[in-house]
Amino acid sequence: MSVFLTAAIAALLLPPLCFVLAALAGLLLARRRRTAGVLLALAALAGLTAASTPYVAERLLASLETPPPAIPTASAASAAGAPGAAGAASPAPTAIVVIGGGLSREAPEYGSDTVNAATLQRLRHAAWLHRRTGLPILVSGGRPMDTRLSEADTMRDALTADFHAAPRWVEGESLNTRENAVRAQAMLAADAVRRVYLVTHAWHMPRAQRAFEQAGLEVVAAPTGYTSLTPSPLAWVPSGQALRNTHLAMREWLGQAWYRLHSAARG
Repeated sequence: MSVFLTAAIAALLLPPLCFVLAALAGLLLARRRRTAGVLLALAALAGLTAASTPYVAERLLASLETPPPAIPTASAASAAGAPGAAGAASPAPTAIVVIGGGLSREAPEYGSDTVNAATLQRLRHAAWLHRRTGLPILVSGGRPMDTRLSEADTMRDALTADFHAAPRWVEGESLNTRENAVRAQAMLAADAVRRVYLVTHAWHMPRAQRAFEQAGLEVVAAPTGYTSLTPSPLAWVPSGQALRNTHLAMREWLGQAWYRLHSAARG
């Protein structure tokens, strides 16, 4: 399925468009069945309003988030992974994989494409992990919007210039999370890497971890970008940012459902 077709289907099923379409359907229905039509339109308006409140949006995102792991230092990780080390339940990861979260196209202040805020947040955490553990980094992301450079190339440039943590591997062909996983696994297998820290947003981690494990990698989740809950009564004041967060949460649930259906179809 193409990137544009996937985006179009998601737009129809997710807020705000799903509520707008429901309201329009209610107005059309009201021509023949006034009560039912008006109730449908009001329900759509109520749903859109609720989806636009921080209270709803932040709790939807938080319900998806994976708790952060305890990250040992490089010396502690080496000791834990040493032969005969007491209490070593499993080998330590030997690489860090960070998934792209999008680009800012033709950013005027830089004169070219650059990483967007979501990707920058992930890169910062990957660089922090790199400094703490000493592990090499793989960046993953293709060109879903037909940019000059792949998302991974742009991530590499940002990691190198801004964080002084040049990645060892650059995977620039994938167009979605499943392809991130499959292509990263193939690239890492050449260097006998099987266990990795996976860096993405906390709300995206459940789907990402499942995809990477199905691709054959052992994953230690290293999420970032946790949701902060807005204190009441401001939590009930609708905002565009809250609506965006509701959209993200519902898109993740939709993505998880699609991945499960895809896996079941493949047996």
